Amino acid sequence: MTQTDAMTAMMAMGAGIFMVIIVIGIVFYILKSIALTTMAANRGIENPWLGWIPVGDLYIAGTLLGEMELFGYRLTNLGLWVPVAYVGGTILGMIPVIGALFSIALLVFAVIFTYNLFKIYSTQAVLFTVLSILLCLWPVFLFVVRNNQPIGQPVNIQPPSSEQ
Repeated sequence: MTQTDAMTAMMAMGAGIFMVIIVIGIVFYILKSIALTTMAANRGIENPWLGWIPVGDLYIAGTLLGEMELFGYRLTNLGLWVPVAYVGGTILGMIPVIGALFSIALLVFAVIFTYNLFKIYSTQAVLFTVLSILLCLWPVFLFVVRNNQPIGQPVNIQPPSSEQ
């Protein structure tokens, strides 16, 4: 095997690995979008199709959770704050030196947010959170719990009919 053949083989292998990563990314995107759209529709959230749009999916995920406690502070209106936190944290994370602190803060927020979201839809919240963070399986676990009813929250209860 010549040096050119070896280089060609390495480039082909790199292209193959790149294609596998692209396919996995597309599959994860589809799983996440189906899950968020289904969960939003089940909860009666307006415009569940936003689960298919980047940043719109953060709005849906935040709206699904609604509110959470973060170090003693109650964060409400997460439909607004989750996209702001992720987009702002990503942009601020690019600042040299201090950006590392923003990135760490965003990671902490993401872990707490993920745990609280899975706590609503599953009894395996700790396991799902750890595997979501360590193995990037958030879309898979969202898809798994997409049809679960929220635990400890009222299910769309219709008011009693006034017809008698």
